[in-house]
Amino acid sequence: MLKKLKFRFILLAMISMTATLIIAFAAVNITLRCQISRSTDEIIETLYENGGQFPLFNYAEENLDEEKPKLLHSETPYKTRYYAAYISSDGTLVRADFSHIALSNIESITTQINDIALSGKEKGYNGLYRFGRFDYGDGSMIIGVDCTDDLTTVDLLGAITLITILTCIVIVLTLLLVFSGRVLRPFEENREKQRRFITDAGHELKTPIAIIQSNTEVLEMIDGESKWLTNIKQQTERMSKLVKGLVELSKMDEQTLSEKEKQRIILSEIVANSVESFAVPAESKGIAIEADIAPDIAVMGDLEDIIRVTGILLDNAIKYTDDRKKLSVKLYTRSKKAVLKITNSCTGLDKESVPKFFDRFYRGDSSRSTQTGGYGIGLSMALMIIRNHKGRLYAAYSADEMITFTAELTLA
Repeated sequence: MLKKLKFRFILLAMISMTATLIIAFAAVNITLRCQISRSTDEIIETLYENGGQFPLFNYAEENLDEEKPKLLHSETPYKTRYYAAYISSDGTLVRADFSHIALSNIESITTQINDIALSGKEKGYNGLYRFGRFDYGDGSMIIGVDCTDDLTTVDLLGAITLITILTCIVIVLTLLLVFSGRVLRPFEENREKQRRFITDAGHELKTPIAIIQSNTEVLEMIDGESKWLTNIKQQTERMSKLVKGLVELSKMDEQTLSEKEKQRIILSEIVANSVESFAVPAESKGIAIEADIAPDIAVMGDLEDIIRVTGILLDNAIKYTDDRKKLSVKLYTRSKKAVLKITNSCTGLDKESVPKFFDRFYRGDSSRSTQTGGYGIGLSMALMIIRNHKGRLYAAYSADEMITFTAELTLA
């Protein structure tokens, strides 16, 4: 269990850190790209308004700041590589200004202009160029600005971001693997102390319980039976069962089932035998168990543990079946799983309390549990056994007030 807790702790920490880094760095990269697009669109708008040329602003004069586009400065006309092309209404290139780009790029730029004209888009990216398309006379003007440097910088930043994220993941994962043991050590020590206390207390209680039981029997032999002695016997028997259950639960808490300890078990036979064994106590309460057990279903596991699980589930179902006296057992296969469903009628349950049935010492109705002799540890034990077998155990309460406990195990 502690290994699972450690794994979950590390997994949750890694997911949280990774998600935070990805969101933070993605926000930075997206913001930069949006900034590049916004500033380039402003340049394109300025070029369009001035016939494909930068305006003759006196960038040095402070009193003209309000006349300039917000993102333009004195170096903008000299560092911007762009072209301006004029397209007729039929899509023919009428004329173009390629004086601000390298001559070697003119052929590819011409192809780009044709692609933009055919696309019908008003603005966007074509390769590493940001373009804008505007109505101009009888045709349209296309202005493209080379964003190679800016986009390359963003891509480089993205690559650095990815490397940084991976490096952080490796470093943090290493630190968590090294120090998580120290973080969980107090919890591990407390659990070990608790387990040892339950085990030791259980063994210590067995002796006085045995003495009380033997003394009660002697008193019965001397004085005969009485309601007081009967009550003592009943309560010591209940206490003996409770102590035994606590010790078993404590031992099972740290128990793991290795592959070598597993054997091939015919689950169909185990369930059928359990139904037959519990038929008498069920009939004493007027309950007829309806069994639908598919033959020859086999699983890998511990024989005694699987018998114990089926016994716990059937005993629980018989104890809490209501006056409708409906109880059914089904065993079948589904998607390489053996599925055991035990359903009984149970009036008045709260749906929200159903998942708590597997908590230790939880009893949904304490008065009924006292009458039936329940302690709230049987289902906890069944859940541990199923988990040790890499299976699932869960409960569901339907609208017709029927509760179903389902156990799933991998087929052998």
